[in-house]
Order: sequence, then C-alpha cells, then structure tokens
Amino acid sequence: MAAWRRKETAEAYYLAADAGGEGGKKVPKGYLPLALVGEDGDGEERVVVRIGALKEPCMAALLEMAAQQFGYGQPGVLRIPCDSRQFHRMVTAMCSKGKAT
Repeated sequence: MAAWRRKETAEAYYLAADAGGEGGKKVPKGYLPLALVGEDGDGEERVVVRIGALKEPCMAALLEMAAQQFGYGQPGVLRIPCDSRQFHRMVTAMCSKGKAT
C-alpha cells in the first residue's frame, strides 16, 4: 500500500496516487479507483475513493454525470467529470459532515 498516500483532510474518503508511474499499483481493499477529468479534458488526477463514500448524494451525482458524459461502458479506470479542486472541496465537505454527526 505504499503506492498510495492518505490525504489528511479527507482521510476517511479517498487516497491520492503518489507522483510517478501508475503501473503496478494495487488498489487497497474497500476502495474504487477514479480518474478526475477537468472540464477542458487535459490531464487526469487519479484517486481511489472509499466504497462507502459512493452512497453520498454528491458522489452519486458525479457518477450520474460520468454515465451521461462517458457512458456506462468505460474501459479502464472510471472517469469522473470533475476537476481536482472541486473534488477536494466536495470530499472535505463530506468529511466535515461526517465529523458533525
């Protein structure tokens, strides 16, 4: 699991890929790999999201947007139409909501 580093602000929800090659990394058990694609389509940031986070309404909305934009039959890593800044804000909000309950 050394290939992924835990994000402290969103520790319970996702892990970000360390810089370097993507090949050969194992996704930790209980996580789903995602590729964040910005509006311009340039570059992707790869993250893994805790499976339990997918039940959050904002994550469900992102998955629906991904289905509309890229279709259900995406080869490889699931692409999400969300830039990394928006995604990090959303995850931070989910984390703070989880601490409040």
